[in-house]
Amino acid sequence: MAKATKVYDYKAEEVRDRLASEFRRNRGEATVADLVVRTGLPKYQVETEVRAVADEYGARLRVTESGEILYSFPRGLHSRYRGLGPALKRLWKALRRGIAAAAAFLFKIWIVVMLVGYFVLFLALTLAALAASIAAQTAGSRDSRGRSRGGGGGLMFTGRILELFVRIWFYGELFKSPEQRYYERERRMARAADRRPLHKAVFSFVFGDGDPNEPWAETEKKAVTAFIQANRGLISLEEFMVLTGLRPAEAEDAINRYLYEFEGSPEVTPNGTIYYFFPSLLRRKDERDRTFGGSAPLKRLIPFSSNPRKANVWFAALNGVNLAFGSYFMVNALSRGIPYIPPGAQRIPADFYLIVTMFVRSAVENPLPVLFWGLGFVPAAFAVLFYLVPFLRSLRLARANEEIKRQNLRKLVYARVWDKPETVDPASVRPPDEACRPSDGRAAEKAVEELAAWAEGSPGAGGTWSFPELARRKAEIEAARGAVKPEDYALGGAVFDSEGPGAG
Repeated sequence: MAKATKVYDYKAEEVRDRLASEFRRNRGEATVADLVVRTGLPKYQVETEVRAVADEYGARLRVTESGEILYSFPRGLHSRYRGLGPALKRLWKALRRGIAAAAAFLFKIWIVVMLVGYFVLFLALTLAALAASIAAQTAGSRDSRGRSRGGGGGLMFTGRILELFVRIWFYGELFKSPEQRYYERERRMARAADRRPLHKAVFSFVFGDGDPNEPWAETEKKAVTAFIQANRGLISLEEFMVLTGLRPAEAEDAINRYLYEFEGSPEVTPNGTIYYFFPSLLRRKDERDRTFGGSAPLKRLIPFSSNPRKANVWFAALNGVNLAFGSYFMVNALSRGIPYIPPGAQRIPADFYLIVTMFVRSAVENPLPVLFWGLGFVPAAFAVLFYLVPFLRSLRLARANEEIKRQNLRKLVYARVWDKPETVDPASVRPPDEACRPSDGRAAEKAVEELAAWAEGSPGAGGTWSFPELARRKAEIEAARGAVKPEDYALGGAVFDSEGPGAG
């Protein structure tokens, strides 16, 4: 005689595959009883796994007046988690994350070296060229010096600017009082203690500091389950929308996941109002209220950077210096090539590009590649990227923050409608901060109109709306909630203690 297996001792994947195959063969609606007869599976296994199938393949759920759930897949059965398509999507997503992480890491190392290194290099070349020019002028005759002053151009001007800054610094330091020097030293030490490392500050300017809302999925689940616990295990789709900010169609799809993960089930009131019941969440020891103060959690806006504005201005300025010098060398290398100095020339002209060419020529035979690529194209291209990446990121952040604002505002609008569905004035929804204020001034009104199209709302005088159908649903949900007896789900006293008397 074959050994009988227990109904709860089964392979979940096999049961799910058999249920999915049955839905493919019979595309109409089916109850649990239908599936039991068609598959020959135990009722316990069908009831347990049909919710996972509904979540994986995106089922349509309808509840009859008798409370039975009708499962169907009008869009076909396309797994969101298995098969070649989802596998390729997961692989591509993982590859993108890996490539993006590697590229970001390498670029982060590169930008610090390039930003600071090229700035120091160009500053050193400027000072060296200035010193060489001054030395050449001093070594010449008085007439030569006179002529060089008359036509010295850029280097003489640069020299005067540097001299001016040195004089201002020197005399400023000379006449400071001891108390002022002590105060400034203490202030510099305090700023140094609070200052972020340079590489982290540069990373923040270019790449930002991540999403402050992560992990939002976990935060949202905590909010929903805490609400369910605090409201006798029941939640309506409208309340789910208040907590998540999802539009009606999105909420209907998302709540399937909650039904599967937290062992909930759709129920129906005598008058046909659907709600979702999670009895397993009522069996708890911790009685504290973990809801977000009775309101929905709101996302924070993603900042461009956590750096002080002054630091970002300095980074942009340093990069501007690199862009200016890189463009200068690139243009001169293309237009002038290698400058010609007549043999036996008495002095070096006050020409920055010429002097740098001579420096490079003393190290390599052909200085042109170094001038064009090393001092021109590479730093100029880097400077453009240094500006371009934050610029593109700012555009993406603007779109992401705009969506955050719209979602936060929808939560406020849905909460206002659900609180008093009889009369709703979109103008009465007052966002508490910038994170709830989309750029569209009619965003609240549009959210109410969208909800009205789904919930059969009616426009009234002065731009107001009424939602009699939601008022009816709300009353029935509250009646169903009142019928739940918390004592039925009380834990009761402990009947066994592993460390109590008689244990072991």
